[in-house]
Amino acid sequence: MNKNLKEYLSLFFVLSDEIQILLNEFDHEWENDEDPPYIFLFSKIGKVIANNVFLFDYKKQIEIFSHIESGINSDNEYLATAVATGLVEALVNVSDGNPELWNKIESHLGTESKKHAIAWKNFGQ
Repeated sequence: MNKNLKEYLSLFFVLSDEIQILLNEFDHEWENDEDPPYIFLFSKIGKVIANNVFLFDYKKQIEIFSHIESGINSDNEYLATAVATGLVEALVNVSDGNPELWNKIESHLGTESKKHAIAWKNFGQ
């Protein structure tokens, strides 16, 4: 796995066993591929975060969404794109039709991640 992506993802690994399992499955499935679809992995992690956001204490929620913001603002274009189109869009998709979940997610998103999330949420409307 790309070193920058692995370093970025390491914070999410400690959040839940489910995310660690996703990484292990991803590594196993794509181990021989020189360019695995990291956006797919980021999307799965976004779904786990959205589905568990109410289980994280406030401090952990702040830490998670600050980390998402740092990823979307990364100088590494591939990382920033994976966070935006994988993770953030998954947060929006999972929260679609669930105003309580969307409000929780939106309240923690940083400036750039919120801009992207709202644009994605409003896309096609």
